[in-house]
Amino acid sequence: MLEELYSVIYDSYKSMNREFDTPLSAITEDTPLKDLDMDSVSFVVIMMNIEEKMKVRLDLTGSSAFQTVGDVIKAIEQAKNQ
Repeated sequence: MLEELYSVIYDSYKSMNREFDTPLSAITEDTPLKDLDMDSVSFVVIMMNIEEKMKVRLDLTGSSAFQTVGDVIKAIEQAKNQ
């Protein structure tokens, strides 16, 4: 799941003409989203891309609950199990 999420994040930054130079090996489920230079705009773009590419619907109303990569992975897994 981490590799798939990394791919979506990387592609999202690329589509926004932004560099994403954090290697996959440096990202764990405990990695804070802020460490990935994820501001509010990039967060929304990335979440929309996750929904599209992973064919899930994420509840973003409590998006402040998304603090780490692991939080996003848990939300994706929960959405896939619904």
